[in-house]
Amino acid sequence: AEDFFDKDYVFRGPIIGPITAKDVKETQQRFNVMDAYPDLVMEKFGYTVDPENPYRCYWFERWKGTNQEAIQVGPITLPPTDKVAVIPTHVMSANWTPGGKIVYLCLSGPLDRFEGNTMGQGAVFGLLKTGGLPLPVSSVGNPSLSFNQKFVAPLISQKAFSDDVDIPGWWKSTAKGADANDV
Repeated sequence: AEDFFDKDYVFRGPIIGPITAKDVKETQQRFNVMDAYPDLVMEKFGYTVDPENPYRCYWFERWKGTNQEAIQVGPITLPPTDKVAVIPTHVMSANWTPGGKIVYLCLSGPLDRFEGNTMGQGAVFGLLKTGGLPLPVSSVGNPSLSFNQKFVAPLISQKAFSDDVDIPGWWKSTAKGADANDV
């Protein structure tokens, strides 16, 4: 997948990012949540091109899978729960460069927090919830989540966002992780 990303690629979700492709890859190597759900299906549907930006495409995703393997989060090992995670539907978007590389990938929060069985936790946070990790409310502006992302995650070699020096110049927001929006 790395071949699809532009050198100035950024990923951003409501409470994750901005994070570079290099940092995403390094964090995922120490964070095996996807491997803990070997039957995980990421159903994609409803593709549409942005009528105001021909280089941007939106689509929906709904994830479902069973926690059949241990989850490793830094020094924490969570045994498999054998529970099925039904993640609320979210929207994804990708922005391409004119050269055909993805420069920006964005994941929304859950569209309907009452869908599924993860108490409104979306995407990877829903998988962690099903895997037994107690989580703070994953919402923008949550001070305990922001604190955790800035001070606790680095202690266990995890990153919720990249260092400022690694973020490309086209990215304008200074908000990190779950910080409130600044633009």
